[in-house]
Amino acid sequence: MNPRHKRAPTMSDVARLAGVHRVTASVVLNNAEARTRVSDATRQRVLAAARQLGYQPNAMALALRRRRTDIIGFYCGYNANAHDPFTAEVINGLQKGCAAHHKDLLLYGDFEGRSADEIYAAVVNGKIDGLVMIPSPIKPVTDRLVDSHLPIVAIADSLPSIVSVVVDDAAGSRLLAEHLAHKGHRRIMYRKDLFSHTSAVRRLATFKETAAAYGVEVIESLPADPECSLSAEEQARLLAPTGVRPTAVVCWQDSSAFILLDHCERLGLRVPDDVAVAGFDGIKPRARLAYRLTTIRAPWEQVAQKAVEMLLALTREEEDADEYVRLPQETVFPVELVVGDTT
Repeated sequence: MNPRHKRAPTMSDVARLAGVHRVTASVVLNNAEARTRVSDATRQRVLAAARQLGYQPNAMALALRRRRTDIIGFYCGYNANAHDPFTAEVINGLQKGCAAHHKDLLLYGDFEGRSADEIYAAVVNGKIDGLVMIPSPIKPVTDRLVDSHLPIVAIADSLPSIVSVVVDDAAGSRLLAEHLAHKGHRRIMYRKDLFSHTSAVRRLATFKETAAAYGVEVIESLPADPECSLSAEEQARLLAPTGVRPTAVVCWQDSSAFILLDHCERLGLRVPDDVAVAGFDGIKPRARLAYRLTTIRAPWEQVAQKAVEMLLALTREEEDADEYVRLPQETVFPVELVVGDTT
């Protein structure tokens, strides 16, 4: 036989124990305004009764009355998970930002196999006050969410129609191109993003522009799959004769660079003697690597915390109703070059 569960105390129970009307108990426990003034003695008696019974207000009912849940949602528009180092750092920042403002964080899954309608319905169903989102250029739900009533802040990849918090992709790519050019590299392969995220497009454009100014040839390539496996074309380029093959490879993000380092080891390519490798993001890998990757360090945890602040401003909880319209369209965090032993 299952043990009987004790019934949660109600406001009526509190009122009965305190010897007051339920309306009086409600006024005290919900900090509500009332025509009848509640004396301090009565207030203390109600609070003592609530403590004795272990009474807690119903969160759902309270949210309905306040039209606010105090919950912020996080949706990643691609198939990422908390084990991914980049996603983990973003979530850490969101948690810290929410804790600082006494908010809860709701993590949405990747909705694998779900339609755009189903994803949209799940996100805008009233559970959250606002959404922090990493947009995906291949998800049609992104446009629908942007056009919804829900306050949204984008991070990592800027969206022209909503407030966005990003890192300086252009400055980072410029630093990488200058570093490799000063190292003497004149033929560089650039591993692009399969899905053309805004950040990836910006990084590639600036890298090519800066490299061209130094007389460096840039060979664009794409990985074989979303897991960043080496494509046949990339392998052929890396195994080409000296003088033909690229002497360095720049990956649009660190996870791509980590995979490439594994492939270089399997192919017998010495890093950085045979080929130099660089990434972008400054994310610590899940496993200890034989190399310290040369990369651009981006403060993703700070970006996420700032996104929470911006979202709260959009929901008009920390600023006046007409203050949020003056929020900058894009907030950009600085980055720095971190030289490891892969270049």
